[in-house]
Amino acid sequence: MTMIRLCLMALFSLAVAIPAQAQAPQQGPSFACTAGQGVVESTICASPSLSAADRLMAALYAVNKVSAFGSGPANQLETQRRAVKAMQDCAKPSGRSGQQSIAQCLEGAYDQRNEELAVGAVTRAPDLALPVIRRLDPGFAPLAEAIALWSSEPESTDWATPRLAAKRQRILTVLRPMVTDLLTSEDKSFYRSVMSQDVKRVEDVLAAPGNLAAVLNVLGPALADDGRVNARAIPCAAIVSHPALLGATQTAFGATPDSFVFNSDCPITLPPLPALDALDGKLNKGWPQCDGTIRFAAYRMYNTSLDKARLGFAKHQAKATLPPRRGVSTADVQAARAELTAYYMRYRGVAQARAAQMALDALSGVLNTAQECE
Repeated sequence: MTMIRLCLMALFSLAVAIPAQAQAPQQGPSFACTAGQGVVESTICASPSLSAADRLMAALYAVNKVSAFGSGPANQLETQRRAVKAMQDCAKPSGRSGQQSIAQCLEGAYDQRNEELAVGAVTRAPDLALPVIRRLDPGFAPLAEAIALWSSEPESTDWATPRLAAKRQRILTVLRPMVTDLLTSEDKSFYRSVMSQDVKRVEDVLAAPGNLAAVLNVLGPALADDGRVNARAIPCAAIVSHPALLGATQTAFGATPDSFVFNSDCPITLPPLPALDALDGKLNKGWPQCDGTIRFAAYRMYNTSLDKARLGFAKHQAKATLPPRRGVSTADVQAARAELTAYYMRYRGVAQARAAQMALDALSGVLNTAQECE
């Protein structure tokens, strides 16, 4: 039995088992260690640290099983399969970097997947997820904690109320060093220049729902100086309950820094949308070669439109259009529209006519921002 099958079976069983925190302590990985296993499985079974990483992955995956809407399955399965395949590829020299050992390769694969799963779990299981983020991405950890705390209260919350004094103080404490640096450092003046003028001190992030998003929107590129290649992600579960947070993922600079603006993890933490994913793939394949740094703003606007479609956040357009796009057929668009209509009925609780209009509005946003260079 391959590791992929072993790990997926273990994850499926965990999904219906008691929470990982309540289980008896384990020493081995989440799958059974038996004679005759492959080199990857044997390496994991022989290593306490890799076994612990595997147990952690299983526990985090179990938290991520339900979608960010709070119902229905998350779109995690395919991502999990790719992660486990990457682990299996550690047995091949071509699957490892430089002089990496199999164990070192596995450690990196587990770290990457566990960090991703921890972001998805941080609003639901902060005690499980935050230590993972603090270890694997300490630069982002204060923001993850602040987002989890902030989104645990309704968006209309008055943070000056005495009941929330402790939570308010914790949010300000974890944000203060980063936000103070953003507001005062000379080398952050460029980022300040595009940020909302409503934020002049760290306390202002709690003054209005959009203020935290405005700060996060420019902190992504500001944090990119730590050498990370890929943009971090805002947990989609927080965006579902606090739509203003989607503003943290939108274009802010109209130039290269937009490539480091925070993403959302909505594509993997919301329910599957295979027809929309297929449409996205064809739109990207047909995208022309773009020159100039403003193209990063175009890419960012398109990705935000996709997130709005997944979330059901697209604004109603009285004259919504579905323009033709390179490499995309009418059937592709209609399949995505039918899928989104059913999806909004199920997960957004709207009637069919309303859901059909929402699907039209969403796809209009996607198609009108696709295959653009500026």
